[in-house]
Amino acid sequence: MLDGKRFLVIVLLLAAFAGLAGCASKKAAPAAAADPADDFGPVVADPIEPWNRFWFAFNDTLYMGVGKPFSAVYTRVLPKYGRDRIENAYSNFLFPVRFVNAVLQLRPDMASRELGRFLINSTFGLGGLYDLAASKPDMGPQKLDFGQTLGVWGFGHGFYLVLPVLGPSSLRDGIGMAGDVAAQPTTYLNTPIVLTLAISGAGRVNRFPEMIDIYEELKRSSIEPYTAARDAYVQLRAKVIEDARRSNPVFGGHKTSEAATTAP
Repeated sequence: MLDGKRFLVIVLLLAAFAGLAGCASKKAAPAAAADPADDFGPVVADPIEPWNRFWFAFNDTLYMGVGKPFSAVYTRVLPKYGRDRIENAYSNFLFPVRFVNAVLQLRPDMASRELGRFLINSTFGLGGLYDLAASKPDMGPQKLDFGQTLGVWGFGHGFYLVLPVLGPSSLRDGIGMAGDVAAQPTTYLNTPIVLTLAISGAGRVNRFPEMIDIYEELKRSSIEPYTAARDAYVQLRAKVIEDARRSNPVFGGHKTSEAATTAP
């Protein structure tokens, strides 16, 4: 298994590659400037579309054939109160990911907010089962990840990527996932792999019913689901990064409590 330093070096090298890929796509942009589709929002290169479509079809079969029936049973067996406790605990577990990314985005205010939330919820919130911090002004959950951090610092998507099971992503955000995994406690505390998978699996499975609802709505409202999913993902990530930059004084923005809300 790679040690922490080697893993970090690999992540940084891949991030540099994503930046180069983003620059290359920008250089090619003038040739596509006349494309009217650009008027509908941000776009991303999709050079491996056949490969992406294969995994999109695979995921669709998995979501509808296995995920949807499982979600129906899961929500019946485990009431919303129980699911909320799991979500809160999982979000609390991911505190280091958000804290590190707040620091990397040069946002000490957001880092201190994350630290305060973690201390309150880990103690008075019974290990994070209850999000008591959210009841205080400007102490709500935040959305911070390494892919967002790369975007804030100017790294482009590189190209669109559909991941097996996980769904829409990009070269940049795929690298970002590796960075987020590196910042999770189970990575640097040498936690047994079984426990690591159990924690991550429980957190992701708990979010699956909501994800299925969103996915089904996207399919119902679109003629071409693959293109709709790709465009929706790119627009969502563009907004997340734009909001982070606008609220960051380093990039000429203004601090606001509205930025980067809804934690992962």
